Amino acid sequence: MRRNGSAIRPALREHLTEREIDAARDPLARFVGVDAYEQAGGVVRRDLFADDPNDAFLSDPTLLETLARDRLADVAESVRAEGWAWVDVAPRTTHADLQTFRRAPRERREAKAAEAKRIAKLEARAQAIAAQLDAEDEDMDEAAAQALYDEHDRISAALDAIAESLQTYSAKVRAFAGAIVTLNAQGEVVVHRGLLQENVAKVLRTLEQDGGSAEDVADAARAASAAAPAKGGISEALARRLSAHRTAALQIELARKPHVALAALVCELAGNILLDGDGRSLPLGIRASEPADLTRHGDDLAQSEALCALGDLRERWRQRLPEDGDALFGVLLAMPAEQLTELLAVCVAATVDVVTSRESSDNADVLARAVGLDMRAWWTATAAGYFKHVPKAAIVAAAPQFAPDYGARLSLLKKDELAAKAERLAAGTGWLPPMFARQTAWIDSPPQEADAEATADGGQEGPPQALAA
Repeated sequence: MRRNGSAIRPALREHLTEREIDAARDPLARFVGVDAYEQAGGVVRRDLFADDPNDAFLSDPTLLETLARDRLADVAESVRAEGWAWVDVAPRTTHADLQTFRRAPRERREAKAAEAKRIAKLEARAQAIAAQLDAEDEDMDEAAAQALYDEHDRISAALDAIAESLQTYSAKVRAFAGAIVTLNAQGEVVVHRGLLQENVAKVLRTLEQDGGSAEDVADAARAASAAAPAKGGISEALARRLSAHRTAALQIELARKPHVALAALVCELAGNILLDGDGRSLPLGIRASEPADLTRHGDDLAQSEALCALGDLRERWRQRLPEDGDALFGVLLAMPAEQLTELLAVCVAATVDVVTSRESSDNADVLARAVGLDMRAWWTATAAGYFKHVPKAAIVAAAPQFAPDYGARLSLLKKDELAAKAERLAAGTGWLPPMFARQTAWIDSPPQEADAEATADGGQEGPPQALAA
């Protein structure tokens, strides 16, 4: 039977490019540029199937990230000159990364003479347009009216931009808050300013509640910032791979616990609506849309039991819902509350995104406690998924935890042999790397969290203690 060539091409193209970076879509590639990447020695493969000859795929993500960091370093220097306590360059900062920080308060500065003059001019023009539209001039045709509406929208946007520019951070805030220089999805430079590390934010809240002076607050915040934990010892790529596995595990666990999913959703909504999104709500990793495909963070994600389990659960619900979107609301309206909550849990679970490039990130802790996440049920250390991505010294140092009888003998092996040996020795031991291990502490010992979980699963009504804290 003759095959349709146009149907084969997308699948073949996907197979050929699944381990490469699409220069047209990847933010770092768009920022750095294919030419600069090639000049630095990067390997480029052109897409033979594309209509655009400039379509290309890059095979060296490490080089690409290095080039992006080098370009962003200049921006970081200018941001650092603003007086921030710290400035990080992180080209692939995720929503989950930002959720590990609290936002510092801003103050409104007085408008400069030129700004005040422009504000007055724009406001006067906006009022004139509003009066002209309210006059209901019968001679004004639809095109003229639309032009006035468009102009009014542009003026409103300009006034909003000026108002935003008048919101600033005081010198005292900059002395203990920081900034991250990164890229958005389009490959454009974005600077997130006014970020407070969690331990610093806690110190500030405590001192403000106790009535501490501004000097006390600043001194304590600087001390807490200096005591912040150092960045972890694994690569950012491995941190993203591991946190993608953790995201998948959290998703399926949350899908199986409707009460926690409902509490998490309400927490996110209340934080943004009732608390005005001022950062007082807990960082749960819940978003309004699904995160990007988790499998892009590691080739072992495709075989993730958690992802497969959630996929099966979603498919079962999809089969129960009408394909006609117009009929969906009626079906949901007639559905028993218990089933509706179960469906809500599946939908909320799919939005969880705690992928991060920081090994020490605690962005998943709150939700992990609420669902009683134990990564030993969803992840096993393998050579391909972990040991090949860490230094030999790190494997040898960790070996006594899962193979106490081998000791220094492992250091005599070559890296690939050591990774394969470590996989065999760790199998069945339940060993977890530091990024996961610290999150099993509440499962292995303390009774407080167990009580909270029991309450969430069917005891006293109300949100889980971990979420209500």
